[in-house]
Amino acid sequence: MPEEKDFRDYILILPIPNMPPVYVYLSKPPVKLLDVDLYSNFAGRPRNGMHADHMPSAAAVKKALKKRYPMRKREELDNLSKDVAAIIIPSKVHQKFSVTYGGRNSPNQIEQDAKDLKAAVDRDFNAIKPVLKNYGATEEQLEKARSKVHKINQKQGLYK
Repeated sequence: MPEEKDFRDYILILPIPNMPPVYVYLSKPPVKLLDVDLYSNFAGRPRNGMHADHMPSAAAVKKALKKRYPMRKREELDNLSKDVAAIIIPSKVHQKFSVTYGGRNSPNQIEQDAKDLKAAVDRDFNAIKPVLKNYGATEEQLEKARSKVHKINQKQGLYK
């Protein structure tokens, strides 16, 4: 599947007068293990066998936002749920060990996580942490990444 691109990925160049403009695609840097940023900021970056894992899960964030903003439309809530921290992890780790990947994220778990998003982050992070050490991540790197996840989510107003 091709990487996502939008208008911000291009620049317009006017090479000479009377010649149509040329759009040049700007390649974004590939993601690296344990990169942490807003989920939306990883769009269009080469993944190279990595996934961006929402911390906490997008479903829990949507549920929490729906309770906080009951009048918002579903589309708005979907967009807001992309403004949540994500961590770059190997796709195999995400698929096999993330407690919220695919069908493992049950309605009961989503409801519980939505009530305490910070605790959900810690639970989700603790589930993948031992496996990430097998990929060469140190305790210090992992805890630094966890701290950054919390800072981003706090800045987004998801929790204090």
